[in-house]
Amino acid sequence: MDPVSNADHIVLLLRQKLQERARTAAKEKRENAQKGGDAESVRGSAVQQLASIDGVDERQLRRALVQNLLAEQFGSSLLNDAQFQQVVSRVTGAIEEDAEASQLIAQVLSELRTG
Repeated sequence: MDPVSNADHIVLLLRQKLQERARTAAKEKRENAQKGGDAESVRGSAVQQLASIDGVDERQLRRALVQNLLAEQFGSSLLNDAQFQQVVSRVTGAIEEDAEASQLIAQVLSELRTG
């Protein structure tokens, strides 16, 4: 068995967070449909605001989502840290290479854009 690296651990953590967000978004969508309302609650995150802008690059959105999830997990004080930004870049690359994780992040971004 291969040892689990820090990057692997972060990818697993992000995959878990993405799955949780996808389930939560689907649940909110069902609840809103049952209530007769079609407008989902806006959380006001920077990623949602970025997703609502037409013409934003998909890679930028993926990176912003990963950055948001990592900052949520490790603290927003790291956002301006160069090493943190390197980790964000590496994790984004690792997610893009993993078909399942890439599909999950695409699903979350799609829901953000439609929401």
